[in-house]
Amino acid sequence: MTTLTLLAFTAAAAAVVIVPGPDQALLLQTSAAAGRPAAIRTAGGVLLGIVLWGIASVVGLSALVADGGPAFRIVTVIGAAYLMWLGIAAVRSAISASADAPDHEDHVSTGFFRRGLLMNCLNPKIGLFYLSILPQFLPGPAAPALGAELVLFAIYVTVSALWLFGFAFAAGSLHPFLNRPRVRRALDAMVGVILLGLGVVALTGL
Repeated sequence: MTTLTLLAFTAAAAAVVIVPGPDQALLLQTSAAAGRPAAIRTAGGVLLGIVLWGIASVVGLSALVADGGPAFRIVTVIGAAYLMWLGIAAVRSAISASADAPDHEDHVSTGFFRRGLLMNCLNPKIGLFYLSILPQFLPGPAAPALGAELVLFAIYVTVSALWLFGFAFAAGSLHPFLNRPRVRRALDAMVGVILLGLGVVALTGL
Protein backbone atom coordinates (compact mmCIF):
# COMPACT_ATOMS: atom_id res chain seq x y z
CA MET A 1 0.00 0.00 0.00
CA THR A 2 1.14 3.51 -0.73
CA THR A 3 1.48 6.31 1.78
CA LEU A 4 -1.41 8.10 0.07
CA THR A 5 -3.66 5.07 0.58
CA LEU A 6 -2.77 4.90 4.26
CA LEU A 7 -3.44 8.62 4.71
CA ALA A 8 -6.76 8.35 2.86
CA PHE A 9 -7.84 5.43 5.03
CA THR A 10 -6.78 7.24 8.19
CA ALA A 11 -8.92 10.22 7.16
CA ALA A 12 -11.88 7.94 6.38
CA ALA A 13 -11.48 6.14 9.71
CA ALA A 14 -11.33 9.46 11.58
CA ALA A 15 -14.48 10.68 9.83
CA VAL A 16 -16.35 7.52 10.84
CA VAL A 17 -15.07 7.52 14.42
CA ILE A 18 -15.86 11.14 15.29
CA VAL A 19 -19.45 11.07 14.00
CA PRO A 20 -21.65 11.60 17.09
CA GLY A 21 -23.32 8.42 18.22
CA PRO A 22 -24.15 6.24 21.21
CA ASP A 23 -20.48 5.95 22.23
CA GLN A 24 -20.11 9.68 22.86
CA ALA A 25 -23.52 9.87 24.53
CA LEU A 26 -22.60 7.06 26.89
CA LEU A 27 -19.22 8.60 27.68
CA LEU A 28 -20.81 11.95 28.49
CA GLN A 29 -23.39 10.39 30.78
CA THR A 30 -20.77 8.23 32.49
CA SER A 31 -18.53 11.23 33.04
CA ALA A 32 -21.40 13.15 34.60
CA ALA A 33 -22.32 10.25 36.87
CA ALA A 34 -18.92 8.99 37.97
CA GLY A 35 -16.17 11.21 36.58
CA ARG A 36 -13.11 10.66 34.44
CA PRO A 37 -11.97 7.20 35.69
CA ALA A 38 -15.34 5.64 34.88
CA ALA A 39 -15.49 7.39 31.48
CA ILE A 40 -12.02 6.11 30.61
CA ARG A 41 -13.01 2.57 31.61
CA THR A 42 -16.14 2.86 29.48
CA ALA A 43 -13.97 3.99 26.55
CA GLY A 44 -11.80 0.93 27.12
CA GLY A 45 -14.84 -1.33 26.83
CA VAL A 46 -15.97 0.42 23.66
CA LEU A 47 -12.48 0.02 22.18
CA LEU A 48 -12.35 -3.68 23.02
CA GLY A 49 -15.65 -4.11 21.17
CA ILE A 50 -14.08 -2.46 18.11
CA VAL A 51 -11.08 -4.80 18.38
CA LEU A 52 -13.29 -7.88 18.66
CA TRP A 53 -15.29 -6.88 15.58
CA GLY A 54 -12.01 -6.37 13.71
CA ILE A 55 -10.79 -9.83 14.68
CA ALA A 56 -14.14 -11.25 13.60
CA SER A 57 -13.80 -9.56 10.21
CA VAL A 58 -10.30 -10.96 9.70
CA VAL A 59 -11.50 -14.51 10.30
CA GLY A 60 -14.71 -13.93 8.34
CA LEU A 61 -17.22 -14.20 11.18
CA SER A 62 -18.60 -10.69 10.80
CA ALA A 63 -19.59 -11.52 7.22
CA LEU A 64 -22.16 -13.91 8.66
CA VAL A 65 -23.60 -11.08 10.76
CA ALA A 66 -23.38 -8.34 8.14
CA ASP A 67 -25.02 -10.23 5.26
CA GLY A 68 -28.50 -9.23 6.42
CA GLY A 69 -29.44 -12.77 7.40
CA PRO A 70 -30.79 -14.15 10.68
CA ALA A 71 -27.51 -13.55 12.55
CA PHE A 72 -27.58 -9.86 11.61
CA ARG A 73 -31.19 -9.49 12.74
CA ILE A 74 -30.56 -11.27 16.03
CA VAL A 75 -27.55 -9.11 16.88
CA THR A 76 -29.41 -5.96 15.81
CA VAL A 77 -32.47 -6.76 17.93
CA ILE A 78 -30.35 -7.54 20.99
CA GLY A 79 -28.23 -4.42 20.43
CA ALA A 80 -31.31 -2.23 19.96
CA ALA A 81 -32.87 -3.66 23.10
CA TYR A 82 -29.69 -2.92 25.04
CA LEU A 83 -29.58 0.66 23.75
CA MET A 84 -33.21 1.14 24.72
CA TRP A 85 -32.54 -0.35 28.17
CA LEU A 86 -29.70 2.14 28.67
CA GLY A 87 -31.96 4.93 27.40
CA ILE A 88 -34.79 4.01 29.77
CA ALA A 89 -32.34 3.87 32.68
CA ALA A 90 -31.05 7.35 31.78
CA VAL A 91 -34.57 8.81 31.51
CA ARG A 92 -35.55 7.26 34.84
CA SER A 93 -32.40 8.74 36.33
CA ALA A 94 -33.38 12.18 35.04
CA ILE A 95 -36.90 11.86 36.41
CA SER A 96 -35.95 10.54 39.82
CA ALA A 97 -32.72 12.55 40.10
CA SER A 98 -31.38 9.71 42.23
CA ALA A 99 -28.61 8.34 40.04
CA ASP A 100 -25.70 9.01 42.35
CA ALA A 101 -22.19 8.10 41.32
CA PRO A 102 -21.30 4.53 42.30
CA ASP A 103 -19.45 4.21 45.57
CA HIS A 104 -17.92 0.79 45.03
CA GLU A 105 -14.62 0.55 43.21
CA ASP A 106 -15.50 -2.90 41.83
CA HIS A 107 -18.48 -1.43 39.99
CA VAL A 108 -16.41 1.46 38.69
CA SER A 109 -13.65 -0.83 37.47
CA THR A 110 -15.83 -3.47 35.81
CA GLY A 111 -19.40 -2.22 35.38
CA PHE A 112 -18.65 0.74 33.13
CA PHE A 113 -16.10 -1.22 31.09
CA ARG A 114 -18.65 -4.01 30.58
CA ARG A 115 -21.34 -1.54 29.53
CA GLY A 116 -19.13 -0.03 26.82
CA LEU A 117 -18.05 -3.48 25.66
CA LEU A 118 -21.58 -4.84 25.40
CA MET A 119 -22.85 -1.79 23.53
CA ASN A 120 -20.22 -2.15 20.79
CA CYS A 121 -20.24 -5.94 20.62
CA LEU A 122 -23.98 -5.72 19.92
CA ASN A 123 -23.55 -3.10 17.21
CA PRO A 124 -23.30 -4.85 13.79
CA LYS A 125 -22.59 -1.52 12.08
CA ILE A 126 -18.98 -1.81 13.22
CA GLY A 127 -18.73 -5.11 11.38
CA LEU A 128 -20.25 -3.43 8.33
CA PHE A 129 -17.47 -0.83 8.42
CA TYR A 130 -14.81 -3.52 8.33
CA LEU A 131 -16.57 -5.30 5.47
CA SER A 132 -17.61 -2.31 3.35
CA ILE A 133 -15.12 0.55 3.78
CA LEU A 134 -11.92 -1.25 4.71
CA PRO A 135 -11.80 -3.49 1.57
CA GLN A 136 -11.85 -0.39 -0.66
CA PHE A 137 -8.34 0.45 0.53
CA LEU A 138 -6.87 -3.03 0.16
CA PRO A 139 -4.35 -3.73 -2.65
CA GLY A 140 -5.23 -5.77 -5.72
CA PRO A 141 -5.58 -9.55 -5.73
CA ALA A 142 -1.90 -9.99 -6.57
CA ALA A 143 -0.82 -8.53 -3.21
CA PRO A 144 -1.08 -10.30 0.15
CA ALA A 145 -4.41 -9.07 1.51
CA LEU A 146 -4.07 -10.31 5.10
CA GLY A 147 -1.03 -8.18 5.91
CA ALA A 148 -2.65 -5.08 4.44
CA GLU A 149 -5.91 -5.77 6.25
CA LEU A 150 -4.07 -6.05 9.57
CA VAL A 151 -2.33 -2.72 8.93
CA LEU A 152 -5.65 -0.99 8.20
CA PHE A 153 -7.18 -2.70 11.22
CA ALA A 154 -4.37 -1.37 13.40
CA ILE A 155 -4.87 2.15 12.02
CA TYR A 156 -8.60 2.07 12.71
CA VAL A 157 -8.09 0.82 16.27
CA THR A 158 -5.43 3.48 16.89
CA VAL A 159 -7.66 6.28 15.58
CA SER A 160 -10.55 4.96 17.66
CA ALA A 161 -8.39 4.76 20.79
CA LEU A 162 -7.11 8.31 20.39
CA TRP A 163 -10.63 9.66 19.91
CA LEU A 164 -12.36 7.61 22.61
CA PHE A 165 -9.79 8.17 25.34
CA GLY A 166 -9.36 11.81 24.34
CA PHE A 167 -13.12 12.33 24.47
CA ALA A 168 -13.37 10.53 27.82
CA PHE A 169 -10.50 12.58 29.26
CA ALA A 170 -12.04 15.85 28.05
CA ALA A 171 -15.49 14.90 29.31
CA GLY A 172 -13.93 13.97 32.65
CA SER A 173 -12.58 17.50 32.94
CA LEU A 174 -16.18 18.71 32.80
CA HIS A 175 -17.33 16.38 35.60
CA PRO A 176 -17.78 19.15 38.23
CA PHE A 177 -20.06 21.02 35.81
CA LEU A 178 -21.83 17.96 34.40
CA ASN A 179 -22.49 16.61 37.89
CA ARG A 180 -24.54 19.64 38.94
CA PRO A 181 -28.09 18.40 39.64
CA ARG A 182 -29.82 20.44 36.93
CA VAL A 183 -27.14 19.80 34.32
CA ARG A 184 -27.01 16.13 35.11
CA ARG A 185 -30.78 15.71 34.91
CA ALA A 186 -30.82 17.49 31.56
CA LEU A 187 -27.91 15.39 30.29
CA ASP A 188 -29.50 12.15 31.48
CA ALA A 189 -32.75 13.08 29.75
CA MET A 190 -30.97 14.02 26.52
CA VAL A 191 -28.81 10.89 26.49
CA GLY A 192 -31.81 8.72 27.33
CA VAL A 193 -33.83 10.10 24.44
CA ILE A 194 -30.86 9.68 22.06
CA LEU A 195 -30.25 6.06 23.07
CA LEU A 196 -33.95 5.23 22.92
CA GLY A 197 -34.19 6.83 19.49
CA LEU A 198 -31.17 4.93 18.20
CA GLY A 199 -32.64 1.69 19.48
CA VAL A 200 -35.96 2.37 17.76
CA VAL A 201 -34.22 3.34 14.51
CA ALA A 202 -32.20 0.11 14.61
CA LEU A 203 -35.36 -1.95 15.06
CA THR A 204 -37.33 -0.16 12.35
CA GLY A 205 -34.42 -0.56 9.94
CA LEU A 206 -34.65 -4.35 10.00
